[in-house]
Amino acid sequence: MQSDDLSYDRDAQIVTATGHVEIAYGQRVLMADKVTYNQKTGVVTADGHVSLLEPQGDVAFADHVVLRNEMKDGVIQTLQVLLTDKSRLAGSDAVRTNGDVTTVHRGVYSPCEICEKQGQHTPVWQIKAFRVVHNKSEKRIIYEDAYMEMFGVPVFYVPFFSHPDPTVKRQSGFLTPSVASSTDLGQEITLPYYWAIQPNLDVTLAPRFTTKAGIVYQGEFRHRLESGSYQFFGTGTWPDSRTAGTPADAAFRGSLFGNGEFNLAPKWSWGFQTQLVTDNTYLRKYGLSDATDLTTNIHLNNIDGRDSFSANAYYFRNLLAGTNRDNTPWVAPTVDYEKYLGDLLGLGRLKFSSNAMVLGTPAGLDSRRLTAAFDWDKPYTSRGGEVYRIFANLRADAYSTDKAPNPAAAGTYFGQETIIRALPTVGAEASYPFVRPDPGLKQVIEPIVQVIYAPSIGNSDRIPNMDSINVEFDDTNLFSENRFPGLDRWETGGRANVGMRYSIYGAGGGQASVLLGQSYRLKDDNSFSDATGLRDQLSDYVGAIQVAPNDNLVAVHRFRINENNFKFSRNEFDVLARTGPLTTSLGYAYFAADQAVTTAIGAREELSLGATLKLSRYWRLFGSTVQDLANSGSISNQIGVGYQDDCFGLALGFYQSNISYQDIQRSNTFLLQITFKNLGSTGVGSQSNLSARTDSMGIVNPGTTLFGDPDTSLFGDPAGVMINDSRRPGIGTNR
Repeated sequence: MQSDDLSYDRDAQIVTATGHVEIAYGQRVLMADKVTYNQKTGVVTADGHVSLLEPQGDVAFADHVVLRNEMKDGVIQTLQVLLTDKSRLAGSDAVRTNGDVTTVHRGVYSPCEICEKQGQHTPVWQIKAFRVVHNKSEKRIIYEDAYMEMFGVPVFYVPFFSHPDPTVKRQSGFLTPSVASSTDLGQEITLPYYWAIQPNLDVTLAPRFTTKAGIVYQGEFRHRLESGSYQFFGTGTWPDSRTAGTPADAAFRGSLFGNGEFNLAPKWSWGFQTQLVTDNTYLRKYGLSDATDLTTNIHLNNIDGRDSFSANAYYFRNLLAGTNRDNTPWVAPTVDYEKYLGDLLGLGRLKFSSNAMVLGTPAGLDSRRLTAAFDWDKPYTSRGGEVYRIFANLRADAYSTDKAPNPAAAGTYFGQETIIRALPTVGAEASYPFVRPDPGLKQVIEPIVQVIYAPSIGNSDRIPNMDSINVEFDDTNLFSENRFPGLDRWETGGRANVGMRYSIYGAGGGQASVLLGQSYRLKDDNSFSDATGLRDQLSDYVGAIQVAPNDNLVAVHRFRINENNFKFSRNEFDVLARTGPLTTSLGYAYFAADQAVTTAIGAREELSLGATLKLSRYWRLFGSTVQDLANSGSISNQIGVGYQDDCFGLALGFYQSNISYQDIQRSNTFLLQITFKNLGSTGVGSQSNLSARTDSMGIVNPGTTLFGDPDTSLFGDPAGVMINDSRRPGIGTNR
């Protein structure tokens, strides 16, 4: 105990302290203008500017306090409590029992701060109740006879409810429900329940009850171990009715997503990823995901400096309409090993790499591959500033295949084949950067020439092309030694790559660059399709323009121009700009028609626009649109308004989707979501049908980000279940 003045009545055994009194008992600290302590009864009475600091960090302020039982119990008048997260609890009087239960009469609770400088005198929202009980052992705040006020106006009344106190990070209980309405699923409600089984183990169950489609069961399981962690998110339903386009065997529809990563040893780790679904349209129909390709994988990795080892097994699933699953491969396993052999006597850097793979398809294709390669390169910079690099590669492959498709005769296959091939490659690269430094500006012009030679042995059709189908020729691989992304195909023959890069760097950090180039080869390479722009002796022109004068403007333009007619084969443009309260984004993409694939794809052209306008400190207006210019149609549109401060969030918006295939139909969605700090959030929505057929996108699930603010995510878990990762139960009883 310390104070300005101290007196002691020996007969009554009463200590009286006045002036800046501070009493510490265990982990509790009491401060006041005047304190009396009765040694016989153990009662402490404090008056004037009383503050009591609790072990958990809460601070209680009062005018008059009577405490007993080592300052654990007592009666407080005109109570104000500042909780650990800066939430506030106040009341006319309070009684504390056992040091952990505080009962406040005529109490008020709010996590919102009041900014009197801006003329604010009441919090954005607060809860007033006849009685408020803060149970620290149960870590809950309980209200009886309560109503909520918004901006000082009562909005609704509840006889009883509770929520976790600010110390809770995870606790079993009901999370905030979600309510929705659609013409396809009917009226629905999602009731999530979170079960904190152990500190490192929890489960969230979130069944969605619908009036037209029965129950959609949803659940998430999470487990953290000393060696790593894993989690699963599963959904399933037995549809009560079928709609046009529903798979014929869809008596049960569901999905299972999961992932995990684990450490085996200091340099070894393993993990997995699970993405499984019963049919192609289930995820989109129930608003769980817009993914079109799913990958299930298990892997083993070793990283030792520059050396690495990895083993993977894959199962793929394509969800696009018209996909033939019989030709979708599985891989079990594919093994990669890289060994850096170092700089050999100053003559250059040498690396060894190898790959082994076993691949198959449901149609019967079997492919086994063994690859080994040595890579050598020697960089050199002259005193005059020229930059040189010479390199060489020697690669050998061994294949054993059965029933590989014959591209020369559709529907026919090769028999059992054993193929051994080898390819040496040598090359040199030279660049000469010219730099001109001016006051406040630096310019760099860099011509680049690369010459590569390999025997023109081409590629064998008897080797199935499973990992090198998607070839994209652009500015990123203009100077690549092999433009095929995988190992089933390699680039052969003599060729040269030529480019020019021009860059500007400003003193304030702004910069811009232009790259333009082309590839030349001694003769045509039929391993590339016409659509890649690499098949002929003269390739298409590729380039990129990037402009970033400051942090508020970034523009990127990538293009490929046909060498014969100088028309765009590929044209992409992206801009992100901020000016004052307005943030805008623009995206444009054009891809010329591709006749090389099995089903010819026409020209594709798409435009996307998005904007967010900051109306005030807390209010934002946002919207976006995606337009199909090739077919003169709209893909999606959205517009909304959002409010977000330190304790309250509101999002109101409209989303339109014009995607229609199988049992997925065009849809309109209206969303309203309200978020209260420490209470969770709630959302409601309605939907109308744009066609005479049944609507399919009629769920309102905060796990599906249908609209939002680029700066503030108002909607939650991308896994699709309406939960928050802190697993704090929302409004509900604790009984």
